[in-house]
Amino acid sequence: MRWRTLPRGARLAVIGAVSVALLAAAGLVAWRVLGPADVVTPATKPYPEPVIPAPGAIGVLVSAPLVLDDRIRVFATKRQVWADAPPNFKYERSALWSLRRWPAQLIGVVAVGGGSPVVVSSWSDGELVGTDARTGTVAWQIHAEPLGDAYTGRRTGASTVYQPPGLFTTDGSVVVAGPAHVTAYDPTTGAQRWQVAAPAGRDCRGTDLTSDRQYLVHDTCAGTVRRIDTTTGTALADLGSGVTTAEPVSCAVGHSHCQGVRLTNTNGTEGLLLTGPDTEPSPPLAAAGSLLAAGLAVTAPDPAAATHLDGHDPRTGAVRWTWQPPTGDNTPPPRLLAAAGDRVLLLAPDHTLIAVSATSGKELSRSSLQLYYEPDFTYDLAQVHTSGRYVALVRTLPGAPTTAPDDDYYLTPRTVLLAAS
Repeated sequence: MRWRTLPRGARLAVIGAVSVALLAAAGLVAWRVLGPADVVTPATKPYPEPVIPAPGAIGVLVSAPLVLDDRIRVFATKRQVWADAPPNFKYERSALWSLRRWPAQLIGVVAVGGGSPVVVSSWSDGELVGTDARTGTVAWQIHAEPLGDAYTGRRTGASTVYQPPGLFTTDGSVVVAGPAHVTAYDPTTGAQRWQVAAPAGRDCRGTDLTSDRQYLVHDTCAGTVRRIDTTTGTALADLGSGVTTAEPVSCAVGHSHCQGVRLTNTNGTEGLLLTGPDTEPSPPLAAAGSLLAAGLAVTAPDPAAATHLDGHDPRTGAVRWTWQPPTGDNTPPPRLLAAAGDRVLLLAPDHTLIAVSATSGKELSRSSLQLYYEPDFTYDLAQVHTSGRYVALVRTLPGAPTTAPDDDYYLTPRTVLLAAS
């Protein structure tokens, strides 16, 4: 029987059945493409061995690397966390492993190294995912308090990996500081260790940070710093009164594992050590721009143009050593850049990276960061990340506001300079 000889009702029924089938197929395709999904691409190669780089410029990257244990680099974009290796490669490489989620957006990433290395990512749907850094497989996944509703890492992902909002590490814990609670999790298993109400209200929460054993948050309404023991979740005595600013000092990454804090109030500024179970006064740490490295406080008369450095006993202030540029060095003074383990880093205006021993004040290395294939740019720095001998500099156009579009903010498409000290 031909199509045109079918009764009108039969033809309409066939058309309707075909339309329903096509819509169902289209719906299935749309669900598979757009439906919620986690895509885990595990590593197919062994966990890389550590690589200790020689001083100097290594290369330039599009994305900001979080260097873990001198073995891998961890990167972040809006919906993906991935790693590559070796960490001293001049460009990004094919992913060693990857975690992609949809439609959630990535809020922050932290990493815990050592014998059981894990990369912990926080997502806009509240999922907290622990990825085994050796294999790329999901070690654990739990629902935690959301720390944001959208990715804010821009093109480089720098703020997502270098200063994730509300996501911290301490000795033995990953701390999630949400609007309502502060919660500690075991980084290996994701098990909750403790949870307490947020010590500062949502509208009063200023700068927060962790040391090895404490979580601290500036309560801007009360003008004090609230503290929690991160081993037990017990509240500790508040710090200061009339505090207007709380500045983390010499943190491992972002505001995690900070060695000190600088508090400013109407009477001036005080420095406090956070290297023990409690806080200790540190007079030299009160100086603007001062750092802590290898157990000493390092100061410069002007951190933006350091004519010399002094290494102090952090408690008594006694000067242990002094560093000055070599005799005959007529270049402009370098800026005090960061502490990096057992050394202090300075960056000269001609892009020379200087490493000074934090224990002796001896100059360890002096290397140019000017790559032969890049023009001799003048630039500002949005973020600086150090890990072992590795240094990552996120370079921006001089004077560019943080609200500028990426093309008018970052120095070049490959704006992250990777170097070693």
